[in-house]
Amino acid sequence: MGLSCEKCGKEINEQQRYEHMGRNYCEDCYMDILSPPKACDPWAVYAAKCSLQGNDKFSALTPRQQRIVDFVRAKGEIGLQEATKDLNLTEEEFKREFAVLRHMEVLRGKKKGTTVMYALFDA
Repeated sequence: MGLSCEKCGKEINEQQRYEHMGRNYCEDCYMDILSPPKACDPWAVYAAKCSLQGNDKFSALTPRQQRIVDFVRAKGEIGLQEATKDLNLTEEEFKREFAVLRHMEVLRGKKKGTTVMYALFDA
């Protein structure tokens, strides 16, 4: 009988199983649980700046990150629901990509009432 990840439901075998607090997870979900993405991390911002020094930060984006940036640029600002729906991403996927884009100072989050909106960093 096969196992499945208790977070995402992905089929996993015994060698791919990671246990945390008595529950079984795939590697991706296990990493998310142990090290959730943090958008506000000064050390990560510094490291990103150092690694990109002299390079255009937009040339370092993955295709998924570029798609997110293009979408935000077209809309001006977006909410989490709009981002996940229109970009066909899970909330975890969007937050992970946003954390990287925030560290690179490409996107930023800002509160609008009780909602977090995502916009270009320099907008």
